[in-house]
Amino acid sequence: MAVEPAMRRRALDLDTWGPQTWRGRALLAATLLPGAVIIGSTLAGTPITGELDLCVMHQTTGLWCPFCGGTRATTALIRGDLSTASAYNPFALATEVVAVVVMLRWMLRRLRHRSAAFLSTSEITGYLVAAGLFFVIRNLPGMWLHMGPLLGPPG
Repeated sequence: MAVEPAMRRRALDLDTWGPQTWRGRALLAATLLPGAVIIGSTLAGTPITGELDLCVMHQTTGLWCPFCGGTRATTALIRGDLSTASAYNPFALATEVVAVVVMLRWMLRRLRHRSAAFLSTSEITGYLVAAGLFFVIRNLPGMWLHMGPLLGPPG
């Protein structure tokens, strides 16, 4: 059975999730809030130092999620310390680079009046597979001996 093109749903369509909708505004606020807190605290002279364990997964299971250390990595990146940032969580830094590239691509498409999905299904799938692989590898026993600084903070 063929699906009509009008009935196909794109993975993340900004006509449904764009900033003009309540869902889009909520998503935008949830996305920008952590960065705003980090930047605001740094500018106020009381930077987040990273002593807090904010990850619910790590607090309950002891496992490092793909983003454990991401707040510290972003804070170090804002201070200009790339080596420390990559030691805290290289996957979080890669996520930030991908997010910037995706936003630039979306802005260029909008400027050219092209309507397209923000992210395709294959892009979302690829990202989730990469996150899953990083999660498994960084939590394998003994991996800290071989890849220590590339896996984030030691557990």
